[in-house]
Amino acid sequence: MKQHPEICPRCESNGPEALSHSPVEGAWTVFHCPTCFFTWRSTEPDFITDPKKYNPNFKFSPADMANFGVMPAIPELKTKG
Repeated sequence: MKQHPEICPRCESNGPEALSHSPVEGAWTVFHCPTCFFTWRSTEPDFITDPKKYNPNFKFSPADMANFGVMPAIPELKTKG
């Protein structure tokens, strides 16, 4: 199994956290980036887990997050009538 990552593959921030472990010891770990909220399993291929191989079209820096749009509010449910 791959080691605990030092940086996030997507935003390259330090400090990804182990979010969950497999019920079978050592089978997999789910990691989470507290900066960009990206999650990945330790069993993912290198193009997901290695920041150098992660698709640059999906990368961004933490500074970019300030410019992201806000998700729109979910409208009220319409009642039948």
